[in-house]
Amino acid sequence: MKLLNLLNCLEMDKVNSQEYFFKYAFPCANVLVENNKLDKKEFEKFKELFISGRVPSKEELESVFVAAFRRIKKLAERMGRNHWDLEVMKEYWHKNHNEVIDGGEGNYAPAPETFKDFCKVHKAEIIEKKDKMLVVRYDDKERAVFDTLVPDAKIGDIVRIHHAYAIEIAP
Repeated sequence: MKLLNLLNCLEMDKVNSQEYFFKYAFPCANVLVENNKLDKKEFEKFKELFISGRVPSKEELESVFVAAFRRIKKLAERMGRNHWDLEVMKEYWHKNHNEVIDGGEGNYAPAPETFKDFCKVHKAEIIEKKDKMLVVRYDDKERAVFDTLVPDAKIGDIVRIHHAYAIEIAP
């Protein structure tokens, strides 16, 4: 299992920042549709790209995920790096994203705690695998997520989850 986790980490290192951002951001797209910040046609395009492992252009990503990039650019400035730097993306998704939610910024302020928890990125252990779903446990909670991005994940692996997806096997 440790070898699989190491290999997954090496694979994620091969991923560029654009791919990394999209893997984490796409699960938020439904919320953008609900808030009329993304039309359904564009959502379907993004969904097809996500499922097929392709990525929209940087310009498209920045124009759709405006709030995320506003935050990422501030983080990149503090880190002294370009906002498309992979380390900036990892710092944002692994830490800062949850801090934004906990801080109640923007639409998160009035959101119920269950929705906020769903929006956060969590490290979770896979406790069951069936069909294309994983049942994961974190913070004494269990929920099902899609294995679309981690089809080779096994019971006992630790994955990062966001909305209804396991995004990557965590180191």
